[in-house]
Amino acid sequence: MRNRSLTACLFLNVLVILAATAMSASAQGVIIPRQCENCPERPRRPIQLPRALPIKSIKLDTKIAAQVATTHVEQVFRNDTDQTLEGTYFFPIPETASVSEFAIWDGERRLVGEVRSREEARRIYDEIVRRQRDPGLLEYAGKNLFQASIFPIPPRSDKKLELTYTQVLRAEGGTVAYRYPLGTGHNLTNIGTVAGRVEIEGGDQLRNIYSPSHAIDVKSSREGTRASVSFASTAGREAQDFQLFYTLSDADFGLTLLTHREPGKDGYFLLMLSPKDNWTEAEYAAKDIVFVLDTSGSMAEEGKMEKARAALLFGVKSLRDGDRYNVISFAGEERLMESG
Repeated sequence: MRNRSLTACLFLNVLVILAATAMSASAQGVIIPRQCENCPERPRRPIQLPRALPIKSIKLDTKIAAQVATTHVEQVFRNDTDQTLEGTYFFPIPETASVSEFAIWDGERRLVGEVRSREEARRIYDEIVRRQRDPGLLEYAGKNLFQASIFPIPPRSDKKLELTYTQVLRAEGGTVAYRYPLGTGHNLTNIGTVAGRVEIEGGDQLRNIYSPSHAIDVKSSREGTRASVSFASTAGREAQDFQLFYTLSDADFGLTLLTHREPGKDGYFLLMLSPKDNWTEAEYAAKDIVFVLDTSGSMAEEGKMEKARAALLFGVKSLRDGDRYNVISFAGEERLMESG
């Protein structure tokens, strides 16, 4: 009987309920701490708590297929106090998103729960808190904002939470936009390291993969319909929302136009144009190319001429049938290579 009760408690560690709050839905996921009121041993004296627990690290893993994005977030929070705390976790989700999973780590145990009514969730939460279990009452807390009650948060330790949600991305003019809220809640707490990976799979060619907020590394598949995007930032850097744009198009040239204008100010735009990757031989137009080669005395230093000759040879070997080329050498004066 004891084993059945323990299994039931673990199964109900995460429960979803509907609530209301005035907190902005665009903030970063944070834990608002408070002293434990239901601990068997009440705190001897009040302590000064931070507005929100520091975020030690954030890991973002997103998979996008046909404009449907599934985002898995792993956040590690830090309790630097000498007391066991409880807290309320707030996380904003996009307008069209739905949460599929929420998990809390208790040491090496990953505890996952299910959806329940508000009344049942609150009753089980209060009961588990009194027994020092680890529930996460995941709540809708106003429009597009999730709220979770977290207990216990042991002293001088980390607390890891995971959240997975799915959303349909908007596409305007063929450009798909993805955003993850990293920066708009940074005024509540310090944010440590941030690392993210976005896997994109499109039925059409992926063009103009671009992030105006972060330096990204993009690796595209040979056929051009899949890409892996990664980014990372170190602790101490001011956090800002991660933004990613890309275009889906099988046209010969992909075109992306991004515009921005603040009220009362002049606007600006970014226009990106990229050709497709899978050109056939018949689609390539014959071209005339002129190679310019420096043959002055300075090119004899440190093997410069050998490197220049290797680059010229590579360029010539890259030409296709029908292409024409010539070479101009200069060493104080220019000389055109003779025909033949």
